[in-house]
Amino acid sequence: MSHDRYRMECAEYGPDCLAFYDRLIDEGNNPGFAAMLAMRKPCGTKGTERAFLEGSHHWADKLNSDNAEYILGAAKKAGIPTAGKVYKGGIGRPDDPLAWVSTIDDVKAACKEKGYSCSGAVSYKAPERKFKKKRMGEDLVQDYMAREVEKDPSIAHSKKKMKNLRSEVIEKHSKKNL
Repeated sequence: MSHDRYRMECAEYGPDCLAFYDRLIDEGNNPGFAAMLAMRKPCGTKGTERAFLEGSHHWADKLNSDNAEYILGAAKKAGIPTAGKVYKGGIGRPDDPLAWVSTIDDVKAACKEKGYSCSGAVSYKAPERKFKKKRMGEDLVQDYMAREVEKDPSIAHSKKKMKNLRSEVIEKHSKKNL
């Protein structure tokens, strides 16, 4: 962390803390050590619970009231206990228990389970995943099949015709080289 960052952190504790920090720096102390003495606690560092949770108290009060009600309501409806936890939208929707975290380990566990990578206050690199290539997504296949069945409803009554229709749709509307 830079001298300016330590100075800003001390300034958050008030003018007495900042003056003490400046005096310690003038006496030749290391900025990190001076900040720790001035604030009377270790400085925020990456990868610590303190750095992760900094500013997260009363996080819902900082939101628009409608958004806070929606997020907390969705969690409550899903049966998720939110006391002592913070909602992280990058992990999941408000009704996803993994999106409600209270420690760095909760974030890492959620990222590991979902196959996400993250960097910042929490760093985790997900293993590479191999995706199976498909010629066409199932939703598109179903959509095109429904269109064909609308044109000729008799197709829907035969499994064999539906299977053939599926093959025809995939052949006609998808990439050939997969």
